[in-house]
Amino acid sequence: MNRMKKLRNDIYTFEELDTLEKNAKKLGDMETLGLIEFSRASKTAKGETRKEVSIEDETARQKRDRIRKGG
Repeated sequence: MNRMKKLRNDIYTFEELDTLEKNAKKLGDMETLGLIEFSRASKTAKGETRKEVSIEDETARQKRDRIRKGG
């Protein structure tokens, strides 16, 4: 199954959507960005949430993102 079908079928996790969004922004892929936004809204409507990661278990990227957001 290709990336676009997976986005349409709401297969990706929130974390995977973050990665896809970063790549789509770099490439200027507006179609993918629209599908990512739709997928996030769909997941939220279904009651899905991001999995919480403790500070001890976070990756270097998660720590950097948390610090950049001021958390």
